[in-house]
Amino acid sequence: MNFELGEVLTRAWQISWKHKSLWWFGVFFGLIMSIIFPLMFTPMFLPFLMENRSMDMLLVFMFGFTILFFGIIAIMYPVSAVVQTALTLGVLHADQDAEPISLSELIKNSLPFFWRILGVMTLYAIAVILINLVLQAVITLVTIVTFGLGMLCMTPLMLLLYPVMFLSIVWMEQAVNGIIIDKMEIMDAIKQGWHIIRNNLLSIVLVMVVVYFGVGMVSGMIILPMMIPFMVLPLSFMEGEPNLTIISISLLCSVAFGPLFALINGWAMAFTKSAWVLTYLRLTRPVNEHQPVL
Repeated sequence: MNFELGEVLTRAWQISWKHKSLWWFGVFFGLIMSIIFPLMFTPMFLPFLMENRSMDMLLVFMFGFTILFFGIIAIMYPVSAVVQTALTLGVLHADQDAEPISLSELIKNSLPFFWRILGVMTLYAIAVILINLVLQAVITLVTIVTFGLGMLCMTPLMLLLYPVMFLSIVWMEQAVNGIIIDKMEIMDAIKQGWHIIRNNLLSIVLVMVVVYFGVGMVSGMIILPMMIPFMVLPLSFMEGEPNLTIISISLLCSVAFGPLFALINGWAMAFTKSAWVLTYLRLTRPVNEHQPVL
């Protein structure tokens, strides 16, 4: 094993900064998120729509909104599998200081891994949903039995679940790396991901703190001002009828900030992926072993 936290983070920064073409994958997702995020505020318009409108029209609106929202998510899920694979291949290519490769070529090379990566992502999503359902059921039962006192007692326990959640994301990341880098099957890659975390917990936690909390704080400081237009949007409904001036300003600001958010997301995604790919390589390769041949 040849793992040094400083070397991994420095190399990840070099790759993400030198190969800015990799940012386009994150920029793409950032633009999609810029479109989806305003949709989450659509239900705020329901009181306005209910005035002088029939219940049938309201139901049609809610049905159309639900189909559109989940339709976008259903489309983006398999697209995410392709992007994750292409970005990983791009980081591997950049780590070898090879000649630049086009994004179309990376996407083409990612297709043989598509179903296995999608399988890992699907298993992860199912596991998260089932665990959340069980936790919500337990919390609800304890709250009912203790007349609400149990909720206060379980709050510290819920806070401890955040590190577990981030470790589960790392588990999926390393399983994806196992499929792409070592050509593993789904279950073998999942076992490999768990083996890496279990045997290198301190190293994984250190990288996790820097990547998720460090990058998250830096990105948050930049993105927070962009959220102000959405924070003031509810003020447009304080007088009963929507204030078109406030709504217009909020929408214009969101359109203006969208590209900036996408750019920040592009760098963050490239840096994060670089850090986890390099971590996988350093923890699974002996010192002086050659990198995998692409």
